[in-house]
Amino acid sequence: MRPHLFAAAIVGLLLCANSTSAPPAREIEIWHGEVQKVGHLGDTQDDFNLMGRVRPWRELDTLTWRLEKRSETPLSFRAFRRLVDDGDFNADIPIAALQPGPNRITITARFKDGQTLTRTVTVVKRSGSRPLPVTIRWKEVRDPQDAGQYVDGKWGLDEYGLRTLQTGYDRVFLIGERSWQDYEVRTSIVLHQVAPETSPISGGNGVGIILRFAGHVTGGPRHFASGQPKWGYQPFGSIGWLRWNKGGADQPPNQQFYPGVGDGATNLGPYPVRLEYPYALVYRCETLPDSPQGYGVTRYSFKIWPAEAPDPREWSWQRTQTSADALRRGGVALLAHHVDVSFGDIEIRPVAAAR
Repeated sequence: MRPHLFAAAIVGLLLCANSTSAPPAREIEIWHGEVQKVGHLGDTQDDFNLMGRVRPWRELDTLTWRLEKRSETPLSFRAFRRLVDDGDFNADIPIAALQPGPNRITITARFKDGQTLTRTVTVVKRSGSRPLPVTIRWKEVRDPQDAGQYVDGKWGLDEYGLRTLQTGYDRVFLIGERSWQDYEVRTSIVLHQVAPETSPISGGNGVGIILRFAGHVTGGPRHFASGQPKWGYQPFGSIGWLRWNKGGADQPPNQQFYPGVGDGATNLGPYPVRLEYPYALVYRCETLPDSPQGYGVTRYSFKIWPAEAPDPREWSWQRTQTSADALRRGGVALLAHHVDVSFGDIEIRPVAAAR
């Protein structure tokens, strides 16, 4: 055969193979298990978050969740804030709607060609509490849901502790009850990667702790729009964290206080960090007497240091927050914003309110 005819035959075979190749497999991936639980650690937030991903998202027409035989609720599946990648979903399932014991949640994906795919998860509602103090040793934990509640993102356990398995906007893991008020959190962090870019609405990368967190909201003092999932992230108590400037992941982060309502964050000095190196972190909230106007007043205290060094006696910084709307009670949220990080063992102990 002449060379040009041979080449043409090869091209023809390749085109034929491509035209008959199988389409991508369709699937509903459920994160964190086919059987999950809620309520066993007390009153944490209004919703149970059931998360996962549908493939291929471009062929999706609609995505819904349904509790038992009730009506379906539409789900978003395009990347936006709490949904990092197209095809991700996060179902805000009202805990009050769940019956004690097993509850069947069905995720239904309807594709543009008329095919329907379903996946059913059992969510077991229990009754429990989470009094202070709390100690979590991750090597003794088989299922992170025995220690807290997944709120956003895919998480897993590694040699250091609880690790983000998906890097993106506000990956959150919640510990504790909405009744918690004055306490101190001790943990450690090991940074594996700081994403070189963040989304247009994300600002810079960050890692730290939210105190007095009670879940996402619709409305609230900032009038957040509705969504599935909800994306209103305030009010809470406050955030103490390391925060990189947008587009500056190669620069040292700032120590930052982020208030419980509004965007008036305060930078409190740079703190250089290395990847794959442990840092100890402490964040405390103490209630102070109300302001003359009746607003809540809280002192927040933060410190960070290399984990191999002694615990410094002084705080890295302290801030006093006066607010009518910032939460005065709530649990602890581990927060990873466009970073891949492991959180180490956790100790949470009560502290006396300053009167």
